[in-house]
Amino acid sequence: MTRFIVSILICFLPFSLYASDEHMGRSKGIDQESILSLYPAPSQVDVPQNVVIKVQFKIPLDPSSVQKYNVKLVDLSSHHHNHIRGSIAYDKDQYLLTYTPSKLLPIGFYEVEIKSLKAAKTHKKRHIHEIKYHFYVPEVVNGYALPPEPDKKLNDSTLLGIDFNNNGIRDDVERKIVFKYQEPVKIELMFSYARAHQEMLQDPVGSAIESEARMSKVGDCLMYLVSQNINIDDMVDFTEANMYNTKERVKAYLQFNQALSGGVYGGSIDNWNAKACDFDVDKLLKAQ
Repeated sequence: MTRFIVSILICFLPFSLYASDEHMGRSKGIDQESILSLYPAPSQVDVPQNVVIKVQFKIPLDPSSVQKYNVKLVDLSSHHHNHIRGSIAYDKDQYLLTYTPSKLLPIGFYEVEIKSLKAAKTHKKRHIHEIKYHFYVPEVVNGYALPPEPDKKLNDSTLLGIDFNNNGIRDDVERKIVFKYQEPVKIELMFSYARAHQEMLQDPVGSAIESEARMSKVGDCLMYLVSQNINIDDMVDFTEANMYNTKERVKAYLQFNQALSGGVYGGSIDNWNAKACDFDVDKLLKAQ
């Protein structure tokens, strides 16, 4: 049984738009009993530029209350918080209110406000309250909806940094991966490796063995890709240089390495297969 040692190299090289609670966390009237569904969902971070805002109610509306200015869409990322014009419509059979912006929405944060609606006379005792919430229209690169570039000072002020879209990858690292590697199969591999390092940073010493096993599994996936004539020869160097860009992060990485000191890690060559990848690698390879 052939085994290989995974060498964990220690890199000592030191090496916007920030999503705050004001941008995403505030909402009003989104959980009232009369609402069946909202689209985009409150705080949704992957809203397409051609979005149509939809509110489906459990009860019929009074059509006369559905007026042009019942819906207000505000571009919070614009200097003057511009209002986005659009058209409003109501489907009385589905109890569905829609608002179609008159143009593609620029990348950024938005607030949708829906008010002054009334229930139909058959449900006149039901009061429909004002609805207000935020969502984000992302930059899309190589098919990936990217988080906004984080504020560097805030992003580097903590060990884990900012993960706006909650996918387990620090936002600045995620953006660099997508711009650099471009091909989905390479991007997904790098995501897997970055995610393993991000998980390790939550407990560098206590989770050292488990984190090393996750990293080794990504190495197995890489070796499978090599057998398919696809290679990323800078996977380790790129990740170390970009993940460990502050003194505290380098310190945590050192602690991780020290916790593994004296051990032999890695796996059998038999593990160099598609099962080592935590994404549908064969599907992506076919799409190449």
